[in-house]
Amino acid sequence: MSPEVTAIIEVPLKYANESMILVRDIINVNGSVLVTAGTVLRQEILVSLRKHNIETIWVNDTPKLKPLNQEITEVPHLISTATRQKMIKILQNSFQRGSIAVYLPYLREAIDEVIRELSLHDHLLIYLTDIRKKSDYLYGHCVDVGVYAIVIGLAMGLVKEDIYVLGLGGMLHDYGKTTISDAILEKRGSLTLDEFAKIKTHASAGYNILRAETKVDSRIALLALQHHERPDGRGYPWGSKMEEIHPLARIVAVADVYDALTTERVYRPAIAVYEAKRIINECSSTQFDPKVVAAFNKVAVPVYIGSSVKLNNGLAGAVLRINSADPSRPVVWTRNGAINLLNNNDVDIIAVI
Repeated sequence: MSPEVTAIIEVPLKYANESMILVRDIINVNGSVLVTAGTVLRQEILVSLRKHNIETIWVNDTPKLKPLNQEITEVPHLISTATRQKMIKILQNSFQRGSIAVYLPYLREAIDEVIRELSLHDHLLIYLTDIRKKSDYLYGHCVDVGVYAIVIGLAMGLVKEDIYVLGLGGMLHDYGKTTISDAILEKRGSLTLDEFAKIKTHASAGYNILRAETKVDSRIALLALQHHERPDGRGYPWGSKMEEIHPLARIVAVADVYDALTTERVYRPAIAVYEAKRIINECSSTQFDPKVVAAFNKVAVPVYIGSSVKLNNGLAGAVLRINSADPSRPVVWTRNGAINLLNNNDVDIIAVI
């Protein structure tokens, strides 16, 4: 394995900037490592180095890389904050007032806006960049599941009509939770058997509510019913197996679990994006459709430029570039140089640090 060649330079500390990437360990007069190679410089690190009388450091000479033909150098927000907040407000009004028919035109307009904004991206990548407030979890979760489902569907090459149903179905998948008290939904401790049984009724409840709405596509109701079904038959409410679960519901299932894992809740902290992706991949075939997981892997990016990562070869480093061919296998700068994981199948990221 030969690392990708990248030029490095020595610069006086006073000229160092945030976002520069160290290519050599910084060692103090006692021989202790202050900062390891691969670290992306931050203001607090620079201040600390000045206090230790460090005069020069070795860095990558192109800390802010220019876009290359087959590389992604930024991970953008999938949709604008304004669009997301608008969608949350629509769902909140619909859920709280128990009316789908009145708000369905607004939901359709919101889906159109999401598709329009997504079309502006050269690359559609899922990356959780903020932790939502616990108080808006249900509505924010529904919006994000809808958006994530659309992105996965696009990666699978679905036709526009299916994408449309997928987005609406994702946003309305938890509609049945309007029938469950907040005392149960937001309980900090463990649920009793009766409380858990009540939670599990939301899938059927959502289906019944949506199915009763004549203007709602029957497939949208089916996504609400089946988003907790699993290919191995261990899901609910019916214990359906792979061939019995609607293909679009299999997509919503992955989007739902990913967003739930990576979002802070009142009873647990958010799980790291990389860990959530690992969990989903470990459950491929048993809990999720492998085809959906494969599409999810193409768009779910557990790292971004500047992320500090640990590799299975014992090295640590920082992500320099995201490869569009496989965003989960970026170019990583280590003390031994830059390693393009796309060309080194034996090297994997095992943790984001």
